[in-house]
Amino acid sequence: MPAPQDASLVIETMYQVAADPEAWEQLIDVLEEGGPFEEPTPEIIRDLARSEDIARLVGRSDDEGAGSLRRARSHIGWVLLSERGKITAANAAAHAVMGEGLGRLEIGRTPLFLDPDNTDALNRALHQICGQPFGQVILKLERDGEEGPRFAYLIPSRALPGVADVALIELAGGDEGYALVFPAVAETGRLWTSVTESFGLTPAEVRLAKKLRDGRSLQEAADDLSVSINTVRNQLRAVFDKMGLKRQSDLVRALTELSSLSNLISSHDPVFEPAQRILDAPKIRQVVLSDGRRLAYREYGDPKGRAVLSFHEGLGSSLLPPGTERTAWKLGLRIVCAERPGFGQSDPHPDYSFDGVAGDMVELCDQLGFDQVRIGALLSGAPSAIQTAIRLGSRAVHVHIYSGRPPRALEETGRNVLTQFRRRLEDNPWVLETFFAILRLRLSPVMVERILRRSSTHSPADMAYLESHPETVSFIAAYIGEALARSSRGPADEVRAFRRGRNMALADLRTPLTVWHGEQDRLAPLPHLLAFLGDKAQAVHVVPAIGHFLALKHWDDILKEAAA
Repeated sequence: MPAPQDASLVIETMYQVAADPEAWEQLIDVLEEGGPFEEPTPEIIRDLARSEDIARLVGRSDDEGAGSLRRARSHIGWVLLSERGKITAANAAAHAVMGEGLGRLEIGRTPLFLDPDNTDALNRALHQICGQPFGQVILKLERDGEEGPRFAYLIPSRALPGVADVALIELAGGDEGYALVFPAVAETGRLWTSVTESFGLTPAEVRLAKKLRDGRSLQEAADDLSVSINTVRNQLRAVFDKMGLKRQSDLVRALTELSSLSNLISSHDPVFEPAQRILDAPKIRQVVLSDGRRLAYREYGDPKGRAVLSFHEGLGSSLLPPGTERTAWKLGLRIVCAERPGFGQSDPHPDYSFDGVAGDMVELCDQLGFDQVRIGALLSGAPSAIQTAIRLGSRAVHVHIYSGRPPRALEETGRNVLTQFRRRLEDNPWVLETFFAILRLRLSPVMVERILRRSSTHSPADMAYLESHPETVSFIAAYIGEALARSSRGPADEVRAFRRGRNMALADLRTPLTVWHGEQDRLAPLPHLLAFLGDKAQAVHVVPAIGHFLALKHWDDILKEAAA
């Protein structure tokens, strides 16, 4: 086990990582190569757990790079509501807003508005948004005194990443529900669709509202819109009536106030994009395994198509790249991507192993009626995929491994920081639970982008791909976010399995196997994979001008290969 002084240094470094994720690379230097072979003491585990508390307290300070977006968030008030409208969590800003003439908030109860009309407005909004996985409704809330109404958004709780935190959603027992959000007054933005749907404005009335918000006078607006001043006055009167306002200044103030939050939850906002991508994906399904555990999965494409079983990365989920559903239908594929035990919505396995995962996947194939299935695996999904093919026997038609990572300790090639980091974690399993718990608490698109850029420094092709496809950050943030949605147990268990599985034998593999690997992949070096596979790889395709982003860049080609 680690010496006390060494453990203290690791714990101190973990505290730094919890407070500032930029410090994660320091763990490479303080974690022992080869690692301890005994369990750490209860005192060490207790001290490690304190770093998780630090991560909760400091929030997401790594979002500094988001600039005005983060500053706007700091003034946003939010209230998490269950599907029945009961409060499960609220921040200080929301309590402050409610105290300004609206009422008060109590956990476990519906918002206690002073004006009963506001309760009716919230109930109508809840009814209106029910069943809309991606949408927003604007509420006008009356206040006591002469200050005028206050406006708020009602949105699905997960549609505001970084504010409606997954950990808080869990407080509601997994009921995601909705978020009532009071925006800060800031820059204007995109809210016209919401205004139209919430208040029933016509397109002409929306065009007028835009002009007035941008500072045009009635006459200037009439000129810009090529209508008479009387038409503009009539339209303005209709806007006032529908939004419950009395003065043009109230309209401008209301639109400006609402705009600040519309920017944050716009589908064009890179921080919101992960949630939208999740919402656009097929619904997560579940099967109950023979031991009572639930295994979560998604299906893409034609329910009667050729079966493909997909294995995600070691920090991944059943969320496949955008466009998979459409392409799978076109190619006649039925792609099933299951979340391995402890990942995403799948229950953990009490004794995680590659063979245990294979057993779960065979049960899934049995329940789905797959007589024959092709298998595709990304990165750390490779060992589980190969073991599944062994268990399926003749039912497994072919195995395709993309950028595969083997469970075997070989000498390092190159100095890629993520490769070194993974090796240190694998050698020191006593820090795994804490590290992944901190990652779960601090995850943000900004953090993901920094890590991706840092890890791509030795692959010019990957860096170029990242520059030309900025949406990659959003997808990977969503992919990781789903993996850690319930806990960090699965990723930690799998890294331990990699340590235990270093002597994994492939003698029983009879399924044809093809390797696809990026020419510039420095995170999962090809020689390591080929040494692990031995003579089992029937074909090896080294793809030029790409590295670790092989699967993302060539996803359509991968699906076509599965359909060939």
